[in-house]
Amino acid sequence: MKKTLVICATLVMTCSGLSNAATYGIGTNQQGSLFYSMGAALSKTMVEITGEQYRVAPYAGSSTYIPLLNRGRLAFGLSNGGEATFAYLGMENFEGHENKNLRLVGAVIPTQTSFAVPTNSDVKSIADLKGKRLPSGYNSGRTFHFYSNAALASGFLNIDETRKVPTPNFVAALGALEENRVDAALVPMNVGAGKKAMATMSDGWRYISLNDNELARVEVEKNLPSARIVSMKPSPALTGVVENPTNMIEVDFYLISGADVPDDVVYKLVKTMASNKAALAKSFGAFNRYVPENMVQKNVVPYHPGAIKAYKEMGIWPAESK
Repeated sequence: MKKTLVICATLVMTCSGLSNAATYGIGTNQQGSLFYSMGAALSKTMVEITGEQYRVAPYAGSSTYIPLLNRGRLAFGLSNGGEATFAYLGMENFEGHENKNLRLVGAVIPTQTSFAVPTNSDVKSIADLKGKRLPSGYNSGRTFHFYSNAALASGFLNIDETRKVPTPNFVAALGALEENRVDAALVPMNVGAGKKAMATMSDGWRYISLNDNELARVEVEKNLPSARIVSMKPSPALTGVVENPTNMIEVDFYLISGADVPDDVVYKLVKTMASNKAALAKSFGAFNRYVPENMVQKNVVPYHPGAIKAYKEMGIWPAESK
C-alpha cells in the first residue's frame, strides 16, 4: 500500500511538472511558407512576452497537422478559412473524417494569392493557362489544390484542361517554376519562397491578374469557402505585382486549436496577441496587417471558449452571440 502511494505521489508530481513546463506547438507548413513565418513570429513573441514555452512546428502541409489538433496532439495551428471549414465538416480533402474537435482562436491576417509566371512568359490571363504545365495534386499541402481550383475557376478553366504535373506542396511547385518544369505556380503574397524564386530566376516572375466579375466571384467562393477577389496595385512592397490592377484571391488566415486546449491558455494567447501587434510585426512584417478587432469572423467552426472570453472583454464578441 505504501509503495502504491509513493508511486501515485510521484506520478502526480511528474504530471504537475509537465503541466507547469508545457510547450505549446504551433503547426505550420514547411520553412519558406507564410504560415511558417507567421508561426515563428507568434512563437517568439509569446515566449518573450509571457515567458511560457511556444515553438513553431513545421509539417509538409496544413492537411497533415489539422488532424493532430483534432486529436489533441498539437495545441495550435494555422489554416485558411476554407480548409478549416472542410476539416470541421469532413469535406473535400477531409472527406469522411470530420474534425469536430477543431476550434477557432481567431482570424489573424488576410492574404492574397494568384498564379505566377516567368516575367517573359506569353501567359497574360488565366485563360492562357489552358494546355500549360501546372502543378497538381498538392498531396502534402492540399489547401493549394483548392486555391488552384478557385484561381482557375475565375477564368472558367479547370485543372483537367491543363498539363498536370504532380507536386506535393506549393514550395515544391515554386521550385518547379524556377527550374522551368511548370509554366505557372501559385505564390502567396510576399512569401519567403516567392522572394527566393524572384531572386533566383533570370528575369524573375509576375502575377497573373484573375477575372473579377460577379460570375468569377461566385466560382471562386464555391471552390474555396471564404475566398474573395481583391485588386492590388503595383508597389515596391508587393513582390510580383506588375499589372495595374492585379486581381488576386484573398482569404483570411486563422489560428485554430483543439477543444481540449485549456481555456486559460487560449485566453492568454489571444490577449497577448491583441496587446502586442508591434512585437509581432517586428518579428514578421505581415503582422502589420493584423487587426485585433477583426479577429472575430463568421465561420462554421466554433470559437474556443477561451477566445470567446477574451473577445467579450475586448468588446468585439457579437452581441447576438453572448
